[in-house]
Amino acid sequence: MKRNVRRLGASGIAIASMLHVATASAALCAGQIVEFRSSLPHDRNGEPTFVGTARQSIAAQLEHQPTRESVERAKRESQAQILAILLQAEALDLEGKRKECLDAFARAKLMLNPSSGG
Repeated sequence: MKRNVRRLGASGIAIASMLHVATASAALCAGQIVEFRSSLPHDRNGEPTFVGTARQSIAAQLEHQPTRESVERAKRESQAQILAILLQAEALDLEGKRKECLDAFARAKLMLNPSSGG
């Protein structure tokens, strides 16, 4: 009888530990996203001022000089892409897809700072 109680106790501890790790992993992704979002610079009006990376345009490949409009458009597009990836990461987190959430989050960070390596 004591042996069965010990097994149940050990099983309960193992299950609780696994749940704790799963919960911590989910909180890890969500927490990182919240922290990352709050660290993104914005102006007084709440408009994003961060600039991420974007694909090189055909005009740039042809060595054409960028216009102010094309530079602003590229900034807005890179901001939108980063924010969209963060939304995707949050959705994955809500679905319990922790690895995918962390992968998406790493992509967003890499887009903002390619030299960081993720």
